[in-house]
Amino acid sequence: MSDGRPGNREIADAFALLGDLLALEGAQRHRIRAYHRGAERVRDATASVADLAVAGRATQLPDIGPTLQAKIVELVETGSIAALEAAKERTPPGLVQIAALPGVGPGRAMALWTALGAGDLDALRAAAAAGRLTDVPGIGPKVAAGIAEALARPGADPGDALVGAGIALPLARAFAASLAAHPDVSRVEIAGGLRRGKEDVHDVDIVVATTAPDAVLAHVAADALVDRVVASGASTIAVASNRGVRVEVSTGPPERFGDLLQHATGSAAHNTRLRERAKRMGVSLSQHGWRDDDGEGGTPDEDGVYARLGLRTPPPELREDRGEIEWAASSQPFPRLVTQADLVGQVHVHTTWSDGTESIATMADAARARGHRYLGISDHSRALTLTRGLTPDRVRRQWDEIDRLNAGFDDGFRLLKCTEMDILEDGGLDFDDDLLEGFDLVIASIHSGLAQPADRITARLLAAIASPHVDVIGHPTGRKRPARAGAAIDIDAVVEAAAATGTLLEVNGQPPRQDLDSAMARRALDGGVRLLVSSDAHSVEALGYVEYGIRIARRAGATAADIANAAPWPWTA
Repeated sequence: MSDGRPGNREIADAFALLGDLLALEGAQRHRIRAYHRGAERVRDATASVADLAVAGRATQLPDIGPTLQAKIVELVETGSIAALEAAKERTPPGLVQIAALPGVGPGRAMALWTALGAGDLDALRAAAAAGRLTDVPGIGPKVAAGIAEALARPGADPGDALVGAGIALPLARAFAASLAAHPDVSRVEIAGGLRRGKEDVHDVDIVVATTAPDAVLAHVAADALVDRVVASGASTIAVASNRGVRVEVSTGPPERFGDLLQHATGSAAHNTRLRERAKRMGVSLSQHGWRDDDGEGGTPDEDGVYARLGLRTPPPELREDRGEIEWAASSQPFPRLVTQADLVGQVHVHTTWSDGTESIATMADAARARGHRYLGISDHSRALTLTRGLTPDRVRRQWDEIDRLNAGFDDGFRLLKCTEMDILEDGGLDFDDDLLEGFDLVIASIHSGLAQPADRITARLLAAIASPHVDVIGHPTGRKRPARAGAAIDIDAVVEAAAATGTLLEVNGQPPRQDLDSAMARRALDGGVRLLVSSDAHSVEALGYVEYGIRIARRAGATAADIANAAPWPWTA
């Protein structure tokens, strides 16, 4: 960033806060979206947006128009944005954190402030402790209990929350690409929880092989993606990115890179077990290399680290001290975990028939470009009116379009007639049996009544699994973070029922969902249930969300044989 001018994070934070405050006030949606989109573009910019704005060139960035450029210039010249300061006068900024709590939202946040004067999390906690939440119109005992639970949950306060892989992984890749372009860097790897496939992480870890650590660390500190340096040493640097995510870069010489990568990847428990094994063998092991009675040295690759201890190298996703070290010491090889390349098609995508942004034909072309052999069009059913869910008549008209498109494919590609059908609040299904028989595949999902008790939600899932027409249970817990936590379903009961009927459970890769999570996916596999890995794409670009589903499946230990859509259509049990 340029001296004396606001950095990209400061600009982005200002736009995001202004958009949030406008949302609390009930402003027009297009105004709110303009500021939120602008904030995202500024955070991801690789040059100083302040410099661009002063030069009149910030409008070259997507979603930055003349109005936003003028506000950036205003921030540069005056140190503030008048519209933001006025919004702060009207609405306490602390309401943004209150509105972000599961089950609250802008409307209830404003009601809590108006009725109780709760303008920040501390004030809301005090009101909850005093039993005053139910004094607010529209907040009954159940909602009040949910708010109190959310306040007590780790991550309720800003800075405590984990960062989803949907944010952390693209950021890590941007840093890695910047480092890989440096002339003194011979190798770069993303490490830590991201390399282990975790859905959420506290920070981003990157390791670098270099013989010039000072130059590399200086390069990191000067990167446009960096808001500020948090800490630095002779071989490491920790920075806060423009997205507010902590990024730690560790450097080491190429001949010891394997030691560094292994240490930075394994969980604390995995690494402890590894060091204990090394100690019993008379070897001292650390990120800096090894030492034994005959001397010391380093290892350029991870395989050498594990081989020195008589172990095969576990896949990174399995390094959680869940039996992988014993497995690595046995004669049984590790499984080949599923990859994106194994997928033959996708079956959970949406189009302009419901709430998607692209036509069926456009989504089909994008799927073919990705190498898919089939694509299931799974638009919403009629109960989800906000998404223009399909009535039976519209379903049949969509089938006609799919038939016309299929007749034009000469490469074996096929569109499948699918649906994401709602499981109703009483446990019933949104379409009758006669219509359901016409689909190639039926995905049944819960989108409403997610505040019901866990036993009621579970009963709805079990009723859907019992239907002979339901092939897949979509995003089983219904979570969509940060707005909505998942329902506390009885996953063991769901797995038992799905195994008995051959029903698939979905691993939904849409970043706010990532549902099933890896722990539940592992329980499904252990219970004999196959998985469906989906992107839940509502656009061409979002077809790539399937990557996050694959990461979860790998972390659960899934092979290609465990994933239904890693096989040609039609599937076999």
